[in-house]
Formats: sequence, C-alpha cells, structure tokens
Amino acid sequence: MTKPKKLALLALAFTMFGLYKLFVVFQDMQTGCIQFQTHRTCSYENAENFQGMLDLELMLACAWAAGAVVCWMVAAQAHKQER
Repeated sequence: MTKPKKLALLALAFTMFGLYKLFVVFQDMQTGCIQFQTHRTCSYENAENFQGMLDLELMLACAWAAGAVVCWMVAAQAHKQER
C-alpha cells in the first residue's frame, strides 16, 4: 500500500471518530445528560458542572475534527508529491 493511501485511511479514521464525537455532543445537548465513565451528569442536577463538561466534550470533538482536516491535507499533499 502506498503512503498516500495509508494517510487517507488514517484521515478517514480521524474523520469518522470526529463525526462520532460531534454526534455524541449533540445527543448530550438534546438529552441533557452526559455519561462520563460510570457517572452520569445531568443538567437538572448541576447546570454549571454540566455546561463545563459539555464545553470540554465539544472542544475535544472539534480537536478530532481539526485533526481530520489536517490528515486530509497531508494525504492530498503526499498524493500530489507522489506523481
């Protein structure tokens, strides 16, 4: 397998995981509860703690999405250099 194909597969994995994390964030916003390890935090119990955890979850999801964009750019550059 060539280097651009390996990088494209890695970028695809980052993209899928980033989309999954964004889906989880939107689902948490809809339900009002976040599952963290074995503890479930809901917005009606402690709104400030819930909002902080939701912000952290959104930041991590955006980091995965940004990582996916960078991987796609690297894969495109490797494909261009291979020619």
